[in-house]
Amino acid sequence: MTQKNPDARLEDAAMAAADTDAAADAAGRPSTSFADLGLSETVLAAVSDMGYEAPTPVQAAAIPEVLAGRDLLAAAQTGTGKTAAFLLPTMDRLPHVVPPAKKGERGRRRRNAARGRGPSMLIVTPTRELAQQIDDVCRAVAARTGHVAVTVVGGVGYVPQKQALARGCDILVATPGRLVDLMEQGSANLDEVSVLVLDEADRMLDMGFLPQVRRIVAGCREQRQTLLFSATLDEGRVGAITDLVRDPARVEIAPVTSTADTVEQYVLPVSRDAKNVALTAVLKKEGPERAIVFVRTKRRADTCARRLSRAGITCGAIHGDRSQAQRERALRDFREGRVQVLVATDVLARGIDITDVRYVVNFDVPEEPTDYIHRIGRTGRAGEEGWSLTFVTEDDVAEFFDIEALMGKTADLYDADGIDTGDGAPAVDPDRVPAAHAPSKKERKRRRQRANKARERAPRTREPRERAPRAR
Repeated sequence: MTQKNPDARLEDAAMAAADTDAAADAAGRPSTSFADLGLSETVLAAVSDMGYEAPTPVQAAAIPEVLAGRDLLAAAQTGTGKTAAFLLPTMDRLPHVVPPAKKGERGRRRRNAARGRGPSMLIVTPTRELAQQIDDVCRAVAARTGHVAVTVVGGVGYVPQKQALARGCDILVATPGRLVDLMEQGSANLDEVSVLVLDEADRMLDMGFLPQVRRIVAGCREQRQTLLFSATLDEGRVGAITDLVRDPARVEIAPVTSTADTVEQYVLPVSRDAKNVALTAVLKKEGPERAIVFVRTKRRADTCARRLSRAGITCGAIHGDRSQAQRERALRDFREGRVQVLVATDVLARGIDITDVRYVVNFDVPEEPTDYIHRIGRTGRAGEEGWSLTFVTEDDVAEFFDIEALMGKTADLYDADGIDTGDGAPAVDPDRVPAAHAPSKKERKRRRQRANKARERAPRTREPRERAPRAR
């Protein structure tokens, strides 16, 4: 599979941007600028600092509504610029709990004046990585607006977070579990929150955070502006919390079924016993650099990373049992090229901004078809080309066909020349058409239960146990 060099990808991205402007001109409408959206000169200066040139569709649609003070229901996938879509307009009009700095004034005096107060704005997001990304953008805007932001997440010590909250803040970015802990300990007070942002709302509900979200919302002011961002506004996914917004403006940019046109999708039928060896062979054939391998479970992520390391491929693993420091180090090493491959569970599939990912391998078919969309969305970002490969065994071929039904398109068969796919690989018709309707969640659950029972009945094969070399 031939890959373009970085210069060619940058050239394609520039051409794509030019095509977008040309399309706008052809439609008889000028391309929108940030200055057209009603942002103040102060925030426009922050936009310039961050190098933003033109608003993305979600930014163009959401910013005027947020500036007007309306509640918002927004459906936008990751990588669409939704963080700036809610930070730019809210920080433009957000009151200061911590007094803005005066020329020559020391920060300590400002913070003493706000001791124990705030936040005015609360942003709740499901993962530590997303919280950190929001914090980064928030601080870039705050360099112009003078707001003080604090971020609280799990996996790190409580004391520094309690101290930061005690000094007062204008903006609080938090993961649900840690925030509820701090509320129950009396360290987080939300009765001044006038703007509440629920980011990746569908993901928070999928992760079981509904009780924590309800507890958090109950602690906020009743009269507030609420902005709910989600990959989908499907009633079955976010209906449990849509009552939190009042007469909202609706912004729907890209349905979850739309995958990036720049991502070419491939499928590799393989037997269960051959998957491990085939993965190593694929990575070595295509070159392992800048690849992400997705697996279903935390244990499998660690096992897969160790196996690839033994094969000479440098790896980092990311999953929910890794500490915050371990996850940040793995991301940093991947971004800086110190590791070739990231092996991850779906904790990485949404919202993590990693540029220049060459390709994605779904070592395991995800249980939820929508998670497939988020996984392959890690590549082919910002106009760059990318591709994905999904390993499919006889146990999960039906689930992969569910994904194709959701997308309304089929993946191409991968050229497995020179790769042992084993005996018992499922037959995948290259001329198949996607099913007219994807099965219900109950049907998918029954199917998984049948597959699990079939696996239990099948004879087990053990990998050879690793032994330490005998001391001489």
